[in-house]
Amino acid sequence: MTETKIKPVPTLPDAQTVTEVQHYTDRLFRFRCTRPQSLRFRSGEFVMIGLMDEEKGKPLLRAYSIASPSWDEELEFYSIKVPDGPLTSRLQHIKEGDQIILRPKPVGTLVLDALLPGKRLWFFATGTGIAPFASLMRDPETYERYEKVIMMHTCRDAPELE
Repeated sequence: MTETKIKPVPTLPDAQTVTEVQHYTDRLFRFRCTRPQSLRFRSGEFVMIGLMDEEKGKPLLRAYSIASPSWDEELEFYSIKVPDGPLTSRLQHIKEGDQIILRPKPVGTLVLDALLPGKRLWFFATGTGIAPFASLMRDPETYERYEKVIMMHTCRDAPELE
């Protein structure tokens, strides 16, 4: 009698489901995913997200700023496409319904409490660096603290400004 061993399917740690993907250009995309009910963050913070490295059997993670405001029921992220990038070469192919890894420990210092008071708040960003500012700009508390919020955003190509 031969014994058949079934290889267990590894479960994805801290898995979240991709709910939307939008490719702006051949170099830039954004995606949204489910948000764990327990995840609390301040607008402007970042988390570690990634995919499982099948060869090494462990997660491949990178820091991504959360672009959605703290009140949003989902999480939104912006990413560039790096052809040979360990993570982005794979992340750029995610589709709605796919699973990603999201470590539920937000961190960062680009938050309202860390900003100096004043009448005007200026944001200067390039490319995907707009993500933490997008989060802060959609946070009602930002407009309680500042009379005007001004965003300056530049990109390589006009379609990346959409």
